[in-house]
Amino acid sequence: MPFRLRALSLAIAAALIVTSCDSAQQPPTSPTGSTPPTASGSAPVETGGASGTPGASGTPGETNEPAASGVLPEPSAPGPTPSPASPGPSEPAPTVDPGPTPDATDRPTAPPTQRANLSVEFIADGFRNPNGVTHAGDDRLFLSEQEGWVELFERQPDDSFESAGRFLDIQGLVQCCGERGLLGLAFHPDYQENGLFYVTYSDHEHSFVLDERRVSADDPNRADPDYRRLVFRIYKPYNYHWGGHMEFGPDGYLWLSMGDGGFGGSTNDPGDPDNLSQRLDSLFGKMLRIDPADPDGDGPANYGIPEDNPYVGQDDALPEIWANGLRNPWRWSFDRLTGDLWIADTGHAMWEEVNRARWPNLGKGRNYGWKLMEGPACYSPASDCDPRGRTSLPISSYRHETGPGGFRCAVTGGSVYRGDDYPALQSRYLFGDYCSGEIFSIDSGGPDKQRARVLLDTEMAISSMGEDVDGELYVTDYARGAESLYRLVGEAAD
Repeated sequence: MPFRLRALSLAIAAALIVTSCDSAQQPPTSPTGSTPPTASGSAPVETGGASGTPGASGTPGETNEPAASGVLPEPSAPGPTPSPASPGPSEPAPTVDPGPTPDATDRPTAPPTQRANLSVEFIADGFRNPNGVTHAGDDRLFLSEQEGWVELFERQPDDSFESAGRFLDIQGLVQCCGERGLLGLAFHPDYQENGLFYVTYSDHEHSFVLDERRVSADDPNRADPDYRRLVFRIYKPYNYHWGGHMEFGPDGYLWLSMGDGGFGGSTNDPGDPDNLSQRLDSLFGKMLRIDPADPDGDGPANYGIPEDNPYVGQDDALPEIWANGLRNPWRWSFDRLTGDLWIADTGHAMWEEVNRARWPNLGKGRNYGWKLMEGPACYSPASDCDPRGRTSLPISSYRHETGPGGFRCAVTGGSVYRGDDYPALQSRYLFGDYCSGEIFSIDSGGPDKQRARVLLDTEMAISSMGEDVDGELYVTDYARGAESLYRLVGEAAD
């Protein structure tokens, strides 16, 4: 089909990381920002100054959920596949109790019990490069545009959405496109009171930036154009793999994923040439956990470090780090019922993967494997890559190959469905593939290794998935000429 050719061409350019936008490297700049204090007030290791991926004619088709062949079994790969590991030196035993949260329970109320028919409901179109959708604790939806602005939609009495214009426009600060641009948007848990929100983006000096912003005092549908506080900025050594997704966790802290720093742009390139994802003296290839609030007013610190982060007080590690071994996490989420953390990590040459980190430990100090591992298989070295069992295996993974919906090559993370409108979707973790347009499902409370099912084969280039305030799920389509926003609809299969 002509669309398939267009989508695949775009996918190869974006998901396989071969783009012209990132063809020239910028020289390093002096890092800005400041050394943050730990919760105890002691000075941590210098952070180096703390500073996407990604639009179909017609409505995607509706399919019944197929048998387990929807995503093929994980075949063996070169080298042994390590067994699930006990904690080692890079994965400390669980010691943290983040404290109670009203949204977290021990486990899902029940696993999915019904087969589901998944379809999509059109919400809006006319976008340029949609790459994120979220809410601010109310009925509105905020859609991120990669080029550097955020569109706002207000829910109507009939449950449709109407455009309310641009909430934020920072195009002048953002370098786009390829994998660069506006990367992440997260609203403070107390946004309704303090009006604070956070954005991540790539700037014109090849740096990764995290800024604090706030809503206008005069208009709740507009951001204050004059308020900007730098939280951190860090120069990025290579092209590609910017990461940048953010969420406030059930513990109230800001969680931020960083890509591994990038590589040369070909799948023949070894990837992560400086092995930054495995190094604890680098923020790249990590899940970070910080308190973004300004801890000392006009003082030198721009953010704080939770005292129970795993590497606080270690001279050879950065205290912002919560977990390491990530390549390019593209969209991830917390389960609003259980508190569990779900991370989709984009693969390199062969594998795409999804990881689950259970509440309350949430993968504290975990090593997700890259680039020792790619998905469930050894990568570098090609065999005997983890003899001490220090890395964790994904809960689900799939190869770069042609499936029923087309060529699979880049996972887009989603969420566990916790809405009320579609009981057949309850307790399912739903995620997609940018290239094939397929939407997959696994049991959020199920075993530690699962084969995903294809719930829907679309003609979308799935660039992001997100939730509204009620837990209903949305997906953005990046396919050229069809850039759109849809809501997921799930009915029980006959």
